[in-house]
Amino acid sequence: MSDVSTVIKREELGDVAILRILTNSVDAVSASAIEQASSNMNPITVLDFADVAFINSAGISVLLKFVVAARKEGHKIFCIHVSPHHQKIFKMVEMTRFMPIIEEQDLAAYVDANGAQAPSS
Repeated sequence: MSDVSTVIKREELGDVAILRILTNSVDAVSASAIEQASSNMNPITVLDFADVAFINSAGISVLLKFVVAARKEGHKIFCIHVSPHHQKIFKMVEMTRFMPIIEEQDLAAYVDANGAQAPSS
């Protein structure tokens, strides 16, 4: 199993947690690391897919289960830096229903408005 710190970099900004995915591939193992990194959920969690080039079906399945469960518990989940190809896939499997795709500047505006420091890339 992958060490969480090699797969995810977690940043805390007030009530927002940004999980920067450090691997270029999201599969069942790395998606489980994402879920593990989110074990202490903030009210808002943002997954950053900037470095992700490939997501296989097992990764999609684990991510979808994670975001649906988090939303049912009242947490807000968003994603940023999603490639156009992965945006299509997320829409096809209705992941965007539970984890909307936002722009990083929208996140920065929210963080600034709520008294936290803007994220650094």
